[in-house]
Amino acid sequence: METFAAILHILVALVMIVLVLIQDTKSGSLGGAFGGGGSNSVFGATGAVSLAAQLTRWAAVVFAVTCIWLSILSARSGKSVVDSLTPPVAVPTATETTSPPATQ
Repeated sequence: METFAAILHILVALVMIVLVLIQDTKSGSLGGAFGGGGSNSVFGATGAVSLAAQLTRWAAVVFAVTCIWLSILSARSGKSVVDSLTPPVAVPTATETTSPPATQ
C-alpha cells in the first residue's frame, strides 16, 4: 500500500510540473509552443479559468492528499529511515596513533 501511494505521489508531482510549465503567463510560456493561445480555457477564449489551471488545482489537491496519506502510513509502521542506519565507526587519525613526545 505504501509503495502504491509513493508511486502515485511521484506521478502526480510529475504531472504538476508539466501542467505548470504549459500554463500561459503574462510573458508567454511553453503553452504557446504547443499551439496554445487565448483559446485554451475551459469556457472558450474568454473563459474564466484555463484547463491547465483547473487541472493544476486538482493535481495539487491529489498531491496534498498523497502527502498526508504517506505521512499516516509512515507513522503507522513505527519505523524510521534513521533506524536502519548503522553508527559510523571511528577511524583513528594520524595524530591519534602517534604518542606525544615525553618531556622532562
